[in-house]
This record gives sequence, structure tokens and C-alpha cells, in this order.
Amino acid sequence: MSPAPAGPPDVIAFDLLETLFSLSSLEPLVAKAGGDGSTLRLWMAQLLADGFALSAARDFKPFRDVAKASLGALLPKATQAARDKVVAGLAKLDVLPDAEAALGRTVMNAQAVVITNLNADLARRLMAHGGLDTYADPVFSADQVKRWKPASDLYAFAAATLNTPLQQVAIVTVHPWDVLGARQSGLITAWCNRVGTPFPPAFGTPDVTGTNMVEAVEALFALKPPA
Repeated sequence: MSPAPAGPPDVIAFDLLETLFSLSSLEPLVAKAGGDGSTLRLWMAQLLADGFALSAARDFKPFRDVAKASLGALLPKATQAARDKVVAGLAKLDVLPDAEAALGRTVMNAQAVVITNLNADLARRLMAHGGLDTYADPVFSADQVKRWKPASDLYAFAAATLNTPLQQVAIVTVHPWDVLGARQSGLITAWCNRVGTPFPPAFGTPDVTGTNMVEAVEALFALKPPA
């Protein structure tokens, strides 16, 4: 069991894909490459599985390389140009409706940062494209530690770089696996459960949960230090 949160965090880290940014703009690009309605979901699942396997084996490949390889396996008949447009679309995703408000609320009482498996340059271009780069700085990427989260390396690196105790850093994410990795690393965890699904019992329990990111951030700031 992880220790109780020390109180409201000094730093709140945000995941990117599906947490701050929607993947829906990739759907027409995937369709043009010959995919169907399930291809985008399968691609995301496969590339994450591949990245997690690399981390478990203490190996590393950048997100863009894994994304290209997994998409090629799913759409072997597509032209390279069509597949490249899908991957390039990751830098032009749409901001989710609750993202800016959550970041704006965060910077009122804490530092906002990004912790992502995306390549650092891709993550920064995506944040700038969405107009969110003025809220969150710096961006911490798996590139910097050569390990994908939910391995502990990236969470620990972010806290150390910020010179902030792990128990004063929180993560906001829609991904249960991200909650698991952050919790096991000693961070405070906030799960954004937009779709109303149960949290996987095998992963323990997030410190706070919200139906949107603003609720999740508010719940973090409402945490009380242990008596």
C-alpha cells in the first residue's frame, strides 16, 4: 500500500495523449491509409504494448519509431506516405475541452508540467499547436531516461529535476497504467475517468478521481495533510 498523500501537491504533471489531447483527428488519416473504425484503437494498444515490453526488457526505442513500426504491422498494404501522415498527425491533435481549464486551475496553486512517452520534440510541438505550452513547463519525455512509463525512471527523473519530493508531485491521467506507475514511484495520483469505467482492481486505487480534469485537479488541491 502506498503512503497517504502529504497534502496538496507542489507540482502537477499531465499526460498528453487522451488526457490533454484527443486522438479523433487521426481517424480520417487512418481511413485514408486503409484502416477502419477499429484501427486507431488497435494501433494505440499495440504501440503501447510494444513500448511497455521494451521497458520491461530494459530496452528503449523512441515513441515515433515504435508508432511507425506498429502502424506498419497493422496496415501493411498502405503506402509509406499514408502511414507517415498518420504519425505526423500526432503533432496536430485537438485539445480536449477540459484541458485548458485544468491547466489554468493548476498554475494558480502549483507548477504544471508534462510527463509523456512521446518524443520530446513531438510533445513540444503538440503543446504549442494546442496553445497549452504557456501553462506547462518543462516537458519530460521518455527520451530523457530511455525508458517508457509506467516504469519508474521518468517519474523519478521529473521529480529530481524539479528538486521536488516525489510525494509533492502529482500526475493527472486518463490511463490506469499511468496511475499505477506513478503510485508505485511515490507520486500522488489523480485519475480522470471521463467514460465512467471502473478502475482496474489489480492496480490499486488512485488518490483522487474526477469525471473530468478540472474535477481531478480540484480534488488534488483539496487533499489534507495526514494528521
